[in-house]
Amino acid sequence: MHWDHYWDITKALSSFGDSNSPLGYPEEVLIFWESVVKDKKENKSYLDLGTGKGALALWIQSILTRNNIKGKVSGCDLANIKKAKIISSADEINEAINKVEFKFNTPLELLPYPSNSFDLLVSQFGFEYSKWSESLPEAMRVLKDNGEIILMMHHPDSVITNDCRGGKKILSWFLTEKIFDDLATIISLKLSGEDLSFNKRNKQIIQKIQSLEVHNDGEQVWFMDIMSQISKLMISLTKESEIALIELKNAVNKQIDRLEDQLSVAFEEQEIKNKIQATQIKSKGIKTERFYVDKALFSWKVTINK
Repeated sequence: MHWDHYWDITKALSSFGDSNSPLGYPEEVLIFWESVVKDKKENKSYLDLGTGKGALALWIQSILTRNNIKGKVSGCDLANIKKAKIISSADEINEAINKVEFKFNTPLELLPYPSNSFDLLVSQFGFEYSKWSESLPEAMRVLKDNGEIILMMHHPDSVITNDCRGGKKILSWFLTEKIFDDLATIISLKLSGEDLSFNKRNKQIIQKIQSLEVHNDGEQVWFMDIMSQISKLMISLTKESEIALIELKNAVNKQIDRLEDQLSVAFEEQEIKNKIQATQIKSKGIKTERFYVDKALFSWKVTINK
């Protein structure tokens, strides 16, 4: 499973990054969740659905600790994540890691918790990957009466989704145009001492790559990133370069899989309403709103009250 692979190799606590935050979240997102926790006050139990490496759960625990608020935080995820690999450079987050109860290899469609266990269920780009017809009734089952579910989910027109489209376009081009196969050929030529053939094929590949049309800054970032990785392994060619190229190609394939996953769960508002309605859950209210970061559309915010 490509998400297992992603969480195994990445040091990040979330699947999208903001270098200014140890959790990878924009400030507006951190502030939003902080306001939610402070509003709930004492002795509440929280469950982060699709927690990944626990970024949201750890942030909630940190808020509780900072403000001396009593509460219990849990997180679960389908991926096979080793808790030992959940680490941070921030002492506050490391303290939170020791307090949050994580359950991995755990499908949201079959939650291992008793009914009426939690006051608040949350998710930051996690719940939408599940099978709603089973996961939403399960979420309502473990939620206490008068409890609340708050889900931040991918929006089809958000900056994140648009970036995914750009990334998929750029990376897919390198595969469909067989750039990695071409690079493997010139590595072989170089190692065989066929310098004339190497130089000729090398120029052809450069021209081929230059033919790729990059339409915006987002696509340019993806292009520069993959080219940087290619350039590093092509600087000094050895037998190890062949292995590194295979590993890079495999990594690109897995990254495309993740991007396609993400794009597939960026639902329109009516799709969200239809999926919730189809579950036939009983609730006191359901609200769908757009969430913005720095005036740019960031996500959906879906709230369900039991």
